[in-house]
Amino acid sequence: MDCEESLPLLSEYHAGALDESTREGVREHLGCCPPCDGVYRDVETIIVSASSLREEESISFPDETAVWQRIQFS
Repeated sequence: MDCEESLPLLSEYHAGALDESTREGVREHLGCCPPCDGVYRDVETIIVSASSLREEESISFPDETAVWQRIQFS
C-alpha cells in the first residue's frame, strides 16, 4: 500500500472499521512512511480532541458524517 491508498483510510483505520487485509496494509505503510504516520497522529489528535469537546454540554455539534465528507473533498 502506498500514500495515495492509505491516506483516505486513516479515519476508518483509527475507528477499526477496515477489513483485516486493508487494516494490515495501512498499518504496514504507517510503519515505513513517517509523513503518513505524522498525518495519522494528527488525525488521532483531532479525533481525541473532538471527543473530549463532545462531553461539554454547552457546545452543539454538526452532523459528523457531513463534516468528514467536507474535509475529505476539500
